[in-house]
Amino acid sequence: MAVAGMVSMLATASASGAGQDTSGAISDDARALIARTRETQAAYSIIASVTLYKPDGSIVGEWSAEFHDRNQHRVETPRDRIVADCAEMTGTYLDLATMKASQNAAIARAACGVQANSKILSAKVAGPRQNRFGRVDHLVVVDEENVRTYDIASDGAILGATITGRDGQKRLMMRATYYVAKAPSDIFLPSSLGRSAVPANLRRSSN
Repeated sequence: MAVAGMVSMLATASASGAGQDTSGAISDDARALIARTRETQAAYSIIASVTLYKPDGSIVGEWSAEFHDRNQHRVETPRDRIVADCAEMTGTYLDLATMKASQNAAIARAACGVQANSKILSAKVAGPRQNRFGRVDHLVVVDEENVRTYDIASDGAILGATITGRDGQKRLMMRATYYVAKAPSDIFLPSSLGRSAVPANLRRSSN
């Protein structure tokens, strides 16, 4: 899941060691939960409230959106849009400031489920939780730079996430504010990236 503020960095990450652990410190139930997010065939639409914690100490609120249908995925933030085929692992990234598009497999690895551009050092399931949409499974992932948490629905949708640096510095918090089990059918081709799939009344910051 390429949540707001991390899209550009993750989508342009190096392909080396992408998302693979070498420590063996990933529990079987964590592997299954990660696979649920990456391999889901469900349809869903999510709008989220995002808080970004900047290195200078400032805090910025914004929105993000994710859409999924079978193998097709789309991500939007105020600055970026992505479409990806999660079976073929191909993706297209559009920078809205420059309207420049790029394509590579790292884009799909950033967008499709638990992001797969960072080597996982450990992962565990920290039990079920309840959020505004019902039961979710709470996943904790440690990579070389961050501790990431995800609240994952039964259909593989990620309804909450946090990113904290290994030094304890908060980087990002995301919480879904809108979640339905359907997605528009005409938003998953690269040619659709020139327009937003998010209704204007749902493009709200968390501030």
